[in-house]
Amino acid sequence: MPSFVLSNAGFRHPGSTDPLFSQLTLSLNSHWRTGLVGRNGRGKSTLLQLLHGSLIPDSGEVRRPLRTRLFPYAVGDDSNTVHSVIKAAIAPFEQWERQMEQLLAAADEASLLRYHALFERYTDHGGFRIDAVIEREAAGLGLSPALLRRPFGTLSGGERTRACIVPLFADSSVFPLLDEPTNHLDMDGRALLGEYLAKKSGFIIASHDRALLDRCCDHIAAINKADVRVLQGNYSRWREQMALEQKAEEARNETIRREVALLEAEAERRRSWSMAAEREKIGAFDKGFISHKAAKIMKRALNAERRIDERLEEQRSLLLNAETIRPLRLHQRDDAPELLAVLEDAEVRVDGRSIFPRCSLTVRRGERVAVTGPNGSGKSTLLNVVRGTMPLSAGRRHVPAVVTIVSGYQIPRWNSGMLRHHLRSEGIDETLFRSAMGTISVQGEIFDRPLETFSEGERKKVDLCRSFCIPHHLLVWDEPVNYIDIESKESIEQMISELRPTMLFAEHDRAFIDAVATRIIPLS
Repeated sequence: MPSFVLSNAGFRHPGSTDPLFSQLTLSLNSHWRTGLVGRNGRGKSTLLQLLHGSLIPDSGEVRRPLRTRLFPYAVGDDSNTVHSVIKAAIAPFEQWERQMEQLLAAADEASLLRYHALFERYTDHGGFRIDAVIEREAAGLGLSPALLRRPFGTLSGGERTRACIVPLFADSSVFPLLDEPTNHLDMDGRALLGEYLAKKSGFIIASHDRALLDRCCDHIAAINKADVRVLQGNYSRWREQMALEQKAEEARNETIRREVALLEAEAERRRSWSMAAEREKIGAFDKGFISHKAAKIMKRALNAERRIDERLEEQRSLLLNAETIRPLRLHQRDDAPELLAVLEDAEVRVDGRSIFPRCSLTVRRGERVAVTGPNGSGKSTLLNVVRGTMPLSAGRRHVPAVVTIVSGYQIPRWNSGMLRHHLRSEGIDETLFRSAMGTISVQGEIFDRPLETFSEGERKKVDLCRSFCIPHHLLVWDEPVNYIDIESKESIEQMISELRPTMLFAEHDRAFIDAVATRIIPLS
């Protein structure tokens, strides 16, 4: 079975001092349903681009047995129908069809020769079956024939995502590479994508959605701190294996630590005995015997030190992939009233259209209320009403004047400029912020490069840490863990379960909701 192979591949982003990959050797079978995981900034997107060929390694080589198609990709004219956009992403079928018509109409010998060559290319690409294939794959992703006839520009973010995935599987001649396809999908869309991919054979998907990876993957390729490792099974199986490995290494590490302490004590004792024996030579009758005795004792002490060095070297080879987890902290105010926010029969209308139906909710101290629903159901609007940034068309909003609301945004507020300048303008302590960023694995040169160079995940972490550092009674977060790596999500979940902040949040990540929500409000 053909495999994608990286041999001693190295890659460094322009302007970066440290290589992202160094002497990376990896083999991924093209029949596997491979999930690619790792913390933000570890190089998942870069690895996919190396496999795709849109990036070239600085050293080593990449062998590609198949042509690849990488999601996401740029869409052309979004005034065309969804069907036309999908078809054009696979091959220029409609252009070939027009050319064949013109060549047949010309009917001269040269035109007919060109027609036959073009007809052969059209046939080889499955042109006579492509419309039916597109409809079949689109249906598997929940896209109806009526939707395929709409202009692409009228689709929601989630519909666009699913439409753009269709060409990856409608064209059997390419190997699909998917980079974070769930970022604009609602909960139902993610479940639908997982079911769709579980029926396919052969793709690589980089994702932070644990439920999706469990549903559709049969192998996991993990970009760890010290290596890139492949394991058969889904994400949960990989986590179990890594936990067992880390537990075994921790036990071995503790054994070595105790043994080194004993060896150090033994070496110190023997060194003391050797020095005492040397002192015996003064006034001793048989100085040769005493010197021999001291040398033997010192040799044993050096032997113990050599064993210490060996064991310490073995210890250094352990826990290389263990992720450093430091506790997150929130600046909660402790003077919150019992009732922090109330909506009664709330409704927002835009151009005469209701954004969400009449809605009532209360948020009490200590509650963590999740707002769920499909894309376009009004989750973000509801959060803006609670924040007070969106006026009500009907109903009532009540938030006590003493309540401080701190927001986390679906699209981070800070997207350009230097991070240090933003912190100063908000009055946030830089040391406190740096510590918060370190707890979710953003370190190094974050204050020395502009936000434009940050990944989507890093910018999302910046926005969350901003909210961590501002004193608050109520956190209002809109899709807080979108783009964020799984380990950081779990750190945030652990912090929330320990500190129990009062929260109102909208999210599509089922595992995150299950971990932190005390109550769920579904919007339809």
